[in-house]
Amino acid sequence: MSDEDDLFTRLLFGRDKELEDGRSYLVKERKPERSLTLFLSTVERGYRPLLVTRQHPNHVRKAHLGVDIRSIWLSTTLGNDYIDPHNLNALTNEIVQHVEGGGKATILLDGLEYLMINNDSPRIWKFLEYLNDVVAQNTAILIISIDERTFIPRDLALLERSAVVL
Repeated sequence: MSDEDDLFTRLLFGRDKELEDGRSYLVKERKPERSLTLFLSTVERGYRPLLVTRQHPNHVRKAHLGVDIRSIWLSTTLGNDYIDPHNLNALTNEIVQHVEGGGKATILLDGLEYLMINNDSPRIWKFLEYLNDVVAQNTAILIISIDERTFIPRDLALLERSAVVL
């Protein structure tokens, strides 16, 4: 792409700003594509990645060959690197350990809808608010991918209020 084409594209569509440390971001999408792109861009900038997802770890590894991504599978099936979606305490502990593990950290949470199915709303909101606080106090970025069609307006408004909407 030439400099003129790049300038034209930036003027026409705007330039994606780099994600800032200490922030939580909400990406509304049907499949976690844009959020994954943002997540991988933070990895390229030297952030330690943690992917919390409904995708099986083997699929994550296969899709991202060459990129060392730690993933946690939200599943009731026994196996390595999985956390039962009912166990928000264990998930919170894993994320906090990752964030406080030294250096810059990035977390992509893809599976909030699944967590909401398996927990009551007040627990989910407390979980998210705590994560926001942990991220804000550290050199960390939290990206939350959601399909807004799965949320009632009140829950969507709460999510939008607690994160930067992209």
